[in-house]
Amino acid sequence: MIVSSDPEYKATKRIKRGTARLAPPFDELAAWISSNWRVTVLNVIYDPSNELHPPRLQVILEHQKDADSFFDGFNFNEEKQEAIASRFLEIVNRQPTHGYDADGLFVVFSAFAPIARQEADEKISEEQIEALKRRIGNRDLWVITRSFGHVTFMFFTDAQAKAYAAAGKREEYARKYFEILKPNDEFRYLSEKDFVVNFDSKQNFDDNYESNWYYYYK
Repeated sequence: MIVSSDPEYKATKRIKRGTARLAPPFDELAAWISSNWRVTVLNVIYDPSNELHPPRLQVILEHQKDADSFFDGFNFNEEKQEAIASRFLEIVNRQPTHGYDADGLFVVFSAFAPIARQEADEKISEEQIEALKRRIGNRDLWVITRSFGHVTFMFFTDAQAKAYAAAGKREEYARKYFEILKPNDEFRYLSEKDFVVNFDSKQNFDDNYESNWYYYYK
């Protein structure tokens, strides 16, 4: 689960909304994980094995801090993976004909809230962005660019970006952007006091990224 168009995200959003429920045996496993590690599990998805991966359990937690608790550095915590896989086997083996392939079962973890915040930003139209740019009315502002929920106000020169940041415009523009973002915050994950924007420049974009958005966001 990486972006809001992923089917895992859409399925989890239905559960979060209350229009769908987690079915057995995953509801029991989710409750066990939540209780054992004091986290909020929204969804558990079983993926059969294919040419890319062995059978897999996707544990989708609500918040990033919860998902982070199942990592050791950049890797998943193996003890927690094994404990969850073992518990899943205990649950499904109550029914000898359960049909789940658990040979080499691999458990992965992700978080729902960060993608929901990204989706809120994706719902802002380019027309709204252009209207915001006109409302700000700063001739030194080149473009407002976005990627994965990160917002950057691009000025023409490095000097302009630094000067406007020093003048407190970063906070002012963050407030203005948040005004059009907040109506899309379906699950109330966004906070104005924690919302920040970046300032950068076309000069930096041209000189160090070959005027290429792919390189800039890579």
